[in-house]
Amino acid sequence: MKRRIVQFIALLLTNSYFVAIPRATFYQGALKGVCVPVLNCYACPLAWGSCPIGALQHFVIIRQFPFYVLGILGLIGVFVGRFPCGWLCPFGWFQEIVYKLKLPKFSAPNWLRHMKYVVLVVVCGLIAWWTYEPWFCKICPAGTLEGGLPWLLWQARGSEGAEGMSFLTWVFGLKVLILAVLVLLMGMMRRPFCRFVCPLGALLGLTNKFSLLQMDTHLDDCAIAYALGSDFKNCASCMHCSKDCPMGLKVPEEIGSVDCIRCMNCTSYGSVYWKMSLGQGGRGTDRGRAEAAAARGAAREAAITTETAEKLEAPDSS
Repeated sequence: MKRRIVQFIALLLTNSYFVAIPRATFYQGALKGVCVPVLNCYACPLAWGSCPIGALQHFVIIRQFPFYVLGILGLIGVFVGRFPCGWLCPFGWFQEIVYKLKLPKFSAPNWLRHMKYVVLVVVCGLIAWWTYEPWFCKICPAGTLEGGLPWLLWQARGSEGAEGMSFLTWVFGLKVLILAVLVLLMGMMRRPFCRFVCPLGALLGLTNKFSLLQMDTHLDDCAIAYALGSDFKNCASCMHCSKDCPMGLKVPEEIGSVDCIRCMNCTSYGSVYWKMSLGQGGRGTDRGRAEAAAARGAAREAAITTETAEKLEAPDSS
């Protein structure tokens, strides 16, 4: 619940130029020169800032090294890693909302995670350099949702700012198709754009390994393991933490990896906790500690499958 509140506040902070709605326009002031640490379209009528990926492509096109963009992202990454993806990004929150739809659910192969680096290097780098055009922005589904579709509405309202814009093009049709397919996938798997496509996530993820904010495990705090009478030497393998991960990671094996968005969902059962490298850090959340206490008080009645319990109780064959 706390993360949802922070996500909502972040949405308002980055997209609250509400005077654009009655005027059918968009903000063009000094703040547009500031990159926000999330994927938020420059053309969004409500947006105050600019998208770091759009700014990155701008510097590539004008043949200048993107010191400004990489400096901002590097500074944020050094402190919190990919934390903005899990707590601040509006498009990431949108994907989590769509996933709640009652559609068939399935997973995707892990190798698809590497696609976002291809998008970063090829689409945002090489193609932008070669064509002098920000092609990722042209087909970005977040940009279509936040900028393209609102401007189509603005033109229908007769906005002067939308004069001359042509929406009957193959590029606009392609970007709408990409968004439609992606929204369908959002309802069937967790955060597909963040996991497989997002170039911003690819950049921020590179800082996860050395950021001050880190994720770690302390298995003897695991509520499920305690309920099963585990000796705390190994994870209970109950998959509770993994099922709560919006990035589809294997917990605890993959916590803190380049794909971890520091959402803190896996801290609910007490075995995973955050820490700052300069201090002790936290040991789970209030919910995690409460669930651990409840499990300890009712170990025999814990809602654990018989198959999992038998696996833990079986003698070590080695």
